Amino acid sequence: MTPFEIAVGMLVYLIGCVIQGAIGFGANLFAVPILALLNPGFVPGPVLMINPVLNAMLTYRERGHADGEALVWSLSGRLPGIVIGVVALNLVSEDQLGVLFGVLLLGAVGLKVCGLHPRRNRGTLFAAGTTSGFMGTTVGVGGPPVAMMLSDLPGPAFRATMSPYFLVGTSLSVVALAIGGQFGVDDLVIGAWLMPGVIVGTLLSGPLRSRLDVGRTATAVYALSTVAAVTLLVRSLV
Repeated sequence: MTPFEIAVGMLVYLIGCVIQGAIGFGANLFAVPILALLNPGFVPGPVLMINPVLNAMLTYRERGHADGEALVWSLSGRLPGIVIGVVALNLVSEDQLGVLFGVLLLGAVGLKVCGLHPRRNRGTLFAAGTTSGFMGTTVGVGGPPVAMMLSDLPGPAFRATMSPYFLVGTSLSVVALAIGGQFGVDDLVIGAWLMPGVIVGTLLSGPLRSRLDVGRTATAVYALSTVAAVTLLVRSLV
């Protein structure tokens, strides 16, 4: 990996961290497709490694507003999703998984546009967590399923719930990839180079939160989820 690629990668992830710090998710959604094109070595290991650092900072900043029940049940579903994801990586190509997830996300957004939305309860939260763990482990973009399930929460509660979800969930994904032999020292080194972007992006995101808290959180969630779906499809089919 060249110094130029590292510098661009740091800038890309900085922008992603601004997005996630302001909305509650979106760092990997924005950064992963660009980083994968820049150098495939950036994903999924390095971005999964630095994601817990980002979310540890956001969890502390947004403390006190989390929806405890939503957090517990979505995390409960995350673990089986991670296990399925690790197995799937050895059986199915990432491109095939990307097409599947892209279609599913577009379908979920379409249901919302039509006025249909799954009721948030323990079962749907568990299912969203499972899907999120599967997606995050296999294609590096796991936020949309849980984010869409929580999109009706006020901005502070949404961010405060998503941040610890990602903190625990992505940490589990890194451990699972390491056990599965798909995470190593090179991933640690590349992730360390991206770390300055995480810190600066988190700091820059603070003032932007209030602009999204005035009834715009749900709109931002579905807009980002649509972008994620299209990106996955393009990345997998082209």
